[in-house]
Amino acid sequence: MTDICTEGIFSGLALWLVPSAHSAFGEVVRGEMGRLRAANAGGCSGEFGVHATLLAGLGDRSVSGEALRDVAREAVRMWRAQQHREGEGLTVALQDVTTRGLYFQCILIALAHSPALLALHHTTRHLVDLHFPPTAAKAEAFFPHISLLYAPLDAAAAQTQIDKMQQQGVFEKTHDGISFHGFTEAQFGSVDVYDCTGRPEQWVKLHSVPL
Repeated sequence: MTDICTEGIFSGLALWLVPSAHSAFGEVVRGEMGRLRAANAGGCSGEFGVHATLLAGLGDRSVSGEALRDVAREAVRMWRAQQHREGEGLTVALQDVTTRGLYFQCILIALAHSPALLALHHTTRHLVDLHFPPTAAKAEAFFPHISLLYAPLDAAAAQTQIDKMQQQGVFEKTHDGISFHGFTEAQFGSVDVYDCTGRPEQWVKLHSVPL
């Protein structure tokens, strides 16, 4: 089996929370991702889109992109009804810039566990598991975040770069989170279906469901 922590290869479909196409926040995140890739050239992944993973780990299930899109649409419809929303997207506070010392959780922006975000995740997971039953393996705890860099750095090496980012003013701590280039929140406009087979630069967007 391929070790995704060292080889940087993934497999299967995923649901991403994605900022709107012309999001100013998305642009500043994209710029910082480019700077981090340049600083880690030769060891990091290629370019990938700005996103927070809503649901992944579906590589062991028999599911098509179209079927997953349909379930995502139903999940968003149910979530809107539960949250009394009318398509204004989802806004989530930025919690911290941190690392978990893993290839796919190398340098990232951790997001707040807001009730609306947790409700969307819960509803989506419930419907996906209902339509495409999982294996016996226990699902990982939901860790909402926006990845800035995929690279084989250990936690200490990643933290050194995070500390440098803070010193350079890329982000600063606030009383209840962080300000990242002046942004304290991320606003997501859609749930996108991605085929995450292969390396990050090979991942492909299949469908988009507006929030």
